[in-house]
Amino acid sequence: MGEQYRARHGAPSQATGGATSRRAGRRTMRRRVLRAGGVLMALAVAAAAVPAIREAIGAETAALTRPFSPSPAASPPAGLQGTTSPESAAPSVGPGDPDPAAASGPPGEPGRPGSTAPADGLEQDRPQTDTPAAPASGEPSPAPSATATATATATATATAAAEAEEAESSGLPDVPDWVWDWFPGVESEQEQEQEEAEEPEPAPSPTGAQDPSPDPSAQPSPAGPGSDPEGDDCEVSRILEPSCGVWWGASPWQNDPAPLEEAAGRPMDIVYTWHGVDQTDVPNRRERRLAAEGRFIHVNIEARAFERSGRPALEYSDIIAGDYDDALTAQARGIAELGSPMFVTFDHEADAQKRYNRRGTPDEFVGAWRHIVDLYRRNGAGNAVFVWNVTGWPGNLDRLPGLWPGNDHVDWISWEAYNMTGCELQPTWDHVVSFEEAMAPAYEWIQNEGPKHGIDPAKPVMIGEMGTVPIADDPQATAQWYADIPEAVRKYERVRAVKLWDGTTAPSCDFRVLENEHARRGFVTAGRDPYVNIPDQAREAIADAVKRAHRARTRAEGQD
Repeated sequence: MGEQYRARHGAPSQATGGATSRRAGRRTMRRRVLRAGGVLMALAVAAAAVPAIREAIGAETAALTRPFSPSPAASPPAGLQGTTSPESAAPSVGPGDPDPAAASGPPGEPGRPGSTAPADGLEQDRPQTDTPAAPASGEPSPAPSATATATATATATATAAAEAEEAESSGLPDVPDWVWDWFPGVESEQEQEQEEAEEPEPAPSPTGAQDPSPDPSAQPSPAGPGSDPEGDDCEVSRILEPSCGVWWGASPWQNDPAPLEEAAGRPMDIVYTWHGVDQTDVPNRRERRLAAEGRFIHVNIEARAFERSGRPALEYSDIIAGDYDDALTAQARGIAELGSPMFVTFDHEADAQKRYNRRGTPDEFVGAWRHIVDLYRRNGAGNAVFVWNVTGWPGNLDRLPGLWPGNDHVDWISWEAYNMTGCELQPTWDHVVSFEEAMAPAYEWIQNEGPKHGIDPAKPVMIGEMGTVPIADDPQATAQWYADIPEAVRKYERVRAVKLWDGTTAPSCDFRVLENEHARRGFVTAGRDPYVNIPDQAREAIADAVKRAHRARTRAEGQD
């Protein structure tokens, strides 16, 4: 990987060929050393296993002379890897208007799906413990048998050998340059090697022959627009833009992604959460756990006082004046400590009726956005990826230029895609709008009109919320609405993430996919499409880079 994926930068230049060759040589040597070390470890573990195997054989032989006794009941199979266990969740939360009257918006503007109470950012967590439960009988668990010990040792031997072989076959990528942006003040491997890379090149041979320039055709090319992810061809940039496919995520019902993940048979790539500008515990304990399990967190920092009764809206001018800088500084430092990248939005849907010219002018919104981004960056949150979010409703597109914070303060552009046929909050909505029809107007506006207002149309796009209420007259259409999403986003090259809003606003405005068998079937079908499944190699490259950079930061801090 690198600052951007290969499609934008191509092959390295001839001027850097010598340094690149030396770094490649060092990487090859490291791979060989690691492989040799893995093989030696495997041999050592195998040797250590011999006594255990002999003991196991003796124990099993002796057991033949003893009466048979039943073994303890087997443990149930593990659940879906990467999901969380269901917990007692907080009351329903979501991104919508707390004022039902405002949900319908101005004439000609669809209501905004959301909850009847503001979202609480998952802070209502129950205490948890990592202490394993004792056996039901109250007796201690039996010690592992010699056979189990030998089997585990032999398994470790095979695992070590397999990991050594995998390290050689898959390669061990260097920490990408952009990862060091997440750890300000830490000298990167590239910086440590700079002096060596800048050493004079060897004198040319007497014949005047030169090293051939890198052959671009020999470089793996990224997948093209609309193509399915293909392993090594898929990379992820500093701002988490995949070069192929899209991330698949959700703002889950009752803040718990586990039911969605269990139904879909896969983890959510992104989980959308909610906090106020006055809160300091960002990310909170549950968000850190979700991130540790491999998901990306997308947090909306709302211009509301979540720590006050009723969670009242706040003025943008107060944020600009620094009234909430202490809390925002704590947020920035918490995000920096997380280490892994984290999506951040300030006051999503700023063009919606309940926000536009309500909490301040568009200029004040821009000022508050830039104030928060600058403060985060000053306090070490280089891993924050800033996502500017609006409704995407065609009637609001003329509001967007005045709300744009600038290309230097935005990484992703985001909007919503909803169908509300028959929703009681939208009595005149008697037609069906497909996901593509809901998504396309804002996409086309950004691509065609955005540059006129200084908006970079090349920025990646996230569909921040999407969903449909059950389509009463045609249940199959409900399933098809979701199932069509992967094919639709293939047509729109800049779309790189899609998130479900899994909530309800009224009895006939229920977007929860697990409450309707047809919605469930369509959502599960969509989630299995290859285009919304970023390859494991891309995920593992991020995790490997973060771990190595974190170790470098830890070493640097220990030397201070």
